[in-house]
Amino acid sequence: MRTEILEPFRRPFSYSQWAKGGPAISWIIGHVSKDGAVYGPGTLWAAIQILPRCISGTMRDRAKSIGWFTTARGPGSLNLFKTLMKWVHNGDIDAKVSFVFINRAVKGNAYRQRLIDMATEEGIPVIVFPSDSFRPDLKVTDLGRWRDAYGEGLRERIAIHPMDFGVLAGYMLIIDPITCQRYDIINLHPALPDTYTGTWEEIVGKVVENRDPQYGATVHICSPELDRGAIVAYDSFPADHIINAPITAEEKVRRIRAEELRREAPLLMESIRMLVDGEVSIRDGKVYDSDGIEAKGCSDLSARVSQALERGG
Repeated sequence: MRTEILEPFRRPFSYSQWAKGGPAISWIIGHVSKDGAVYGPGTLWAAIQILPRCISGTMRDRAKSIGWFTTARGPGSLNLFKTLMKWVHNGDIDAKVSFVFINRAVKGNAYRQRLIDMATEEGIPVIVFPSDSFRPDLKVTDLGRWRDAYGEGLRERIAIHPMDFGVLAGYMLIIDPITCQRYDIINLHPALPDTYTGTWEEIVGKVVENRDPQYGATVHICSPELDRGAIVAYDSFPADHIINAPITAEEKVRRIRAEELRREAPLLMESIRMLVDGEVSIRDGKVYDSDGIEAKGCSDLSARVSQALERGG
């Protein structure tokens, strides 16, 4: 049997590439479509037989590559990155960070500088592409076109780096539609599923105003519609004891936000681990379970988050 024709199966490819049509299946389809038996049925059958082994071996031997997107504005963003590196070093997340993308210049921000220093110490490429100084004339006249233009520049800058999926972690900018569609990206949003949109200040203010008994955060797929992508997972915790406390509204907002901040890092890490381990996957803007079936609900990771906090995670 001609062994060189099986070479396409041995090329590394990610699970997301396989799900969208990896080189192995493309090779089979291409050769069958020519005349049905270019190398004979025995050879084709042998190729099909080794396909599962090649896929599982590739997925096992090759660590997933994560692209990290952040504005790195304050301590929350820095803590998320610190926690990611801790979980990677501990082996809790079997992946590597391919790059860190920051959409602001340092401008004296100590948290941003510290995050850049941490990434550099880890040997992780840092891409700084300030959005606040990018084509301000266009931003004033046509925000949609500006967002598309910035997205094009973003894609040009990350193109040389491998990325199985991206993570928006304290990224204070709306991703353009083309980038959302071209890449699998997840976003940490400080609200429970199908509730509020906006900044955390706006959201927690609404939670207090509406006297919501529960609060939490959601990890969802980045989508052209702001904060409405398919949900990967969420975490919730009781907020009524704070809502009903005899304290000012401002203090209620502060305490609820503090608890959400304490829990959001392990929520994001557990969500990343689910993707890395194949517990869930993303394809065409949808979430699938380990059997490749579209998920009908979203994973409640509240118990896992509490356990991670007990472990000091």
